[in-house]
Amino acid sequence: MRHALAAFATATALLVATTAHADPLEQAKTLFNAGAQAYAAGQFPAAIQAFEESYRLAPKPAILFSAAQAYRRQYYVDKKREHLSAAIGNYRKYLELVAQGGRRADAVEALAELEPLAAKLGADATPSMAEAPSAPVKAPTRLMVSSPTKDAEVLLDGKPVGEMPLIEEVAAGRHGVTVRAPGHFDEEREVLAVEGNLVALDVTLRERPARLDVSGESGADVYVDGRPMGTLPLSAALEIPPGTHLVAVTLSGRRTYSSELTFARGESRKVSVELERTGQRIASYVLLGVGSAGAVAGGVLAGLAFREQNTAQGVLDAQAQGNISRAQLDDYDAATAARDELRRGSAIALGGALVVGGTGFLLYAFDAPVLDVRPPRSEQPKPAPADTPRADPLELAAAPILTGDLVGAAFSGRF
Repeated sequence: MRHALAAFATATALLVATTAHADPLEQAKTLFNAGAQAYAAGQFPAAIQAFEESYRLAPKPAILFSAAQAYRRQYYVDKKREHLSAAIGNYRKYLELVAQGGRRADAVEALAELEPLAAKLGADATPSMAEAPSAPVKAPTRLMVSSPTKDAEVLLDGKPVGEMPLIEEVAAGRHGVTVRAPGHFDEEREVLAVEGNLVALDVTLRERPARLDVSGESGADVYVDGRPMGTLPLSAALEIPPGTHLVAVTLSGRRTYSSELTFARGESRKVSVELERTGQRIASYVLLGVGSAGAVAGGVLAGLAFREQNTAQGVLDAQAQGNISRAQLDDYDAATAARDELRRGSAIALGGALVVGGTGFLLYAFDAPVLDVRPPRSEQPKPAPADTPRADPLELAAAPILTGDLVGAAFSGRF
C-alpha cells in the first residue's frame, strides 16, 4: 500500500510539474472546447466535468452559463435533484455577473422552466461554481480527445476506439494516444491520467504534402504557382501543399506548358510534358538557314571574282613584257567585266545574308518563354447550410465554442 501511495504521489507531482509550465488560459480553452464537444455528443456528465475544470482556470461568466446548460440537460436524463439545483444556481450566478446582454434572456427563460420544477420537488439551488461549493462529489477519471481534422480517429493504448471526439473513462496512470486521419501525419501523445481528474487533448494533424514528378526535355524550368521549383531532370519529386495549383514548364524556344492541377493530401502524380517549338523559333531557323546559304553564295561569288581578277592580271603582266594580241585584250576586257559583276553579286549576297541571318539570330535570342503567373482559380464558396428547425425552443442548435480569451465564449444558436 505504501508503494502504491508513493507511486500515485509521484504521478501527481509529475502532472503538477507538467501543467505548471503550461498556459492556464490555453488549458482552459482546451477544456472548454472538450466540454462543448461532449455536450454536442450528449455526454453531459463529461461536459460538466470539463466546464468546471475550465472555470477553475479561467473564471468567465460564459463558462457558468455553459455548465448550467449541461446540468439542465443531465437533469432531464437522470432526474437527479442535485443536477437541477446546480443548474439553477449557475443560471442565477450568471445573471448576477452579466448585468446586460450576453445570454441573459436564455438564462431567464431556463430559470422560468426549472424553478417551478424545483419548487414542486423541494430542491433548493446549490451554490454556483463561482461561489464556495460544498465538498465536491468524486469525479471519474476521464480522457477527452478532440481534433478539428475531418474524419480523424483515435487509438487509445494502441486500440482503435472510434471517431472524434473521444470521451472515455480510463484507469489512472499513463496512456498512449494516437490520432490519425487519411492524408495526414499521425500524432502520438503520452498522457498521465490522475484519479478523479479529466485530461483533455485537442490535436491538430499536419497534412501530408502531395508529390509531383515532372518529366520532359532536359533544361526546362518547372514552376508551381509562379515560383521556380527546379530544372529538368528533377533530382526528386516536388512536395506541394494539397489543393489546386498552377503547374508550368518553360524552355526557351518552346511553347509553355501550363495546367491547373488539383492534388489530394498525400497524392503522388506524374506529369510528362512535351514542349512544342514556337513559331518564332521555327522562323529563326529558316532565316538562319537562308542567311547561311546567302553567305555561302557570297563566298562562292567572291572566289569567282578573284579568279577573274587573276585572269585580268595575267594579261596585264604579259603586256608589261611586250605587245599583246587583240584576243588577249578581249580576254582582259571580259575578265574585268566578269570580275565586277561577281563582286557586286558577292556583296549583295553577303549583305543579304547578314541582314537575314541577323534577323534570324535576334528571333532566336529573344524567343524567351512566357510564364503564366495567374493564380489558380479558387474554389467557389459553399452556401451556408440553412438553419435546422427546432421543435423545442430550448433545443441546442450547435456546440459552444471558445474564442479569444473566453470573454466572447458562447454557444452558437439558441437553447
